[in-house]
Amino acid sequence: MIRRDSLCAAASGILLAVALPNEFIPYGTPLIAPIALIPLFYALLHSRRRRDSVRIGVIFAVISTGLSNYWLANFGEFAIWTIGGPIIGYSLYNSLLFPVLQRILQGPARGERVFVAAAAWAGYEFLKSVGFLGYPWGLISYPAGVYLPLIQHVDVTGVWALSFLFAATNLLGAELLYHREGILCDRLNKRLLETPNYGKIPALSKELMLRSAGFSFLVFILMMAYGYRALTLTVPAQAELQLVMVQNNTDSWERGNEEPSLLVAQRLTRRGLRQLAPVTPDLIVWSETLLRRPYAIDREYYRHFPSNDPFVPFVAEAGVPLLTGGPHVELRGDEWLSYNSALLILPSGELEQNYGKRQLVPFAEHIPFWELSVVRNFFRDVVGIFGTWTPGPEITIFELPIQNRDEPLRFATPICFEDAFSGVARAMVREGAEVLINLTNNSWSQTNSAQTQHFVAAQFRAVEMRTTLIRSSNSGLSTIVDPHGRRVIELPMFEQDYYAGTVSIQQSPHPTIYTRWGDYLAWAFLFLVTLVLAVKEFQSRSSS
Repeated sequence: MIRRDSLCAAASGILLAVALPNEFIPYGTPLIAPIALIPLFYALLHSRRRRDSVRIGVIFAVISTGLSNYWLANFGEFAIWTIGGPIIGYSLYNSLLFPVLQRILQGPARGERVFVAAAAWAGYEFLKSVGFLGYPWGLISYPAGVYLPLIQHVDVTGVWALSFLFAATNLLGAELLYHREGILCDRLNKRLLETPNYGKIPALSKELMLRSAGFSFLVFILMMAYGYRALTLTVPAQAELQLVMVQNNTDSWERGNEEPSLLVAQRLTRRGLRQLAPVTPDLIVWSETLLRRPYAIDREYYRHFPSNDPFVPFVAEAGVPLLTGGPHVELRGDEWLSYNSALLILPSGELEQNYGKRQLVPFAEHIPFWELSVVRNFFRDVVGIFGTWTPGPEITIFELPIQNRDEPLRFATPICFEDAFSGVARAMVREGAEVLINLTNNSWSQTNSAQTQHFVAAQFRAVEMRTTLIRSSNSGLSTIVDPHGRRVIELPMFEQDYYAGTVSIQQSPHPTIYTRWGDYLAWAFLFLVTLVLAVKEFQSRSSS
């Protein structure tokens, strides 16, 4: 017989997947996010044993991760690891998180338990979004991205205040159900609703719930007021960039596909150049991994490849610096290091600057202890991974001379999913980047939802730093995002296309609070939760 709390956990897993960007609601919906977790928290209010909370958390992790990240099953020959890894990882995370939530909710019937639990949820979302295993997908705050007034405050708080608010509304909904259920049970004086655990955790009073709801509503009103005000303010333009951006929509993972991919990119680039003529663009941007060989040491190869339209002569013909993705290798001591890189190539064919991706995909692009033969042999023989990238040593701030401005344009290039990491984007802006240009390739996912989920995460970075974000993707979502999170231009997904025109490079003249202080709110939430748990433990030992 399936337990009721297991069904509640599964229901929340389904609702969260519906709230996030998916194939049916392309950018997700903020209407479901404030209620998606009510069944989950309701189940926790009824749980008593630690193993019950662990089971609830694991079921929720399996359902929500599997439904919202199903496209990871298209990740090449070792897809079982890419889809299985996050499911197992989140199951382990939740087996630690949910006993903490249970412990908080088992406290006295005071209104702050809602907000301490909401702080724990927001702190958890922060922890799972940073570090080597960081995967900032599926945050409860992301469905709000479609409603711009509601996300403008992230330039102050990051996304964590929104995660806190949505978690709090869900917790209040669960508390209300628990409270009403208790009243009904008391009136009937029997357990018609099969609530053997009711009464073991004291329910919040109506007055406390109203106060908590009032505080949550006040936070929402402040967010909206700030948002509408922010949208009326113009972020000043620092420069105008004449740009040709190409979306070639070819499978860069297909063996032997490098030549047709380059030919498509070069053909689309020529169309863009003709469209801009007589204006000469400042920059051509291609997507991630369009070059397959290390350009720095294989330039001679690219003088003759592709055979009927060689790359190096094409760059010279274009007469414009080209930013594209490809491997870069360096000899350090007696060891060759390989980087997944962004490469700025001059019309002369010289490699002007490069940036090596620093936030690598764990256990796909970078594997700890790869130098040990037992680790290396396992991933080669069992998983099918035969090599890894080296994390980039430092942030590169590219400098590009542009028209109608004396100083060069300074930009940084988050690669692949790096633009979903607030810490990565923040570090680049703090180093002096005036615009972020993301090079990515999501074509392997074969789904729109994977690409819109990536975009929605990246959208918040533009608002947090109040800076322009250019996303050049192999198959989408290729777009230009302004400092308020608006899509200025957008290329259709899974189509060969290009954009040729002027991009207004906007950035706040003063660093935002988030740019300066970073994830202070998330750390404050974690401190609060740790303090509350420490006090509970002290009181528990004192009473015993």
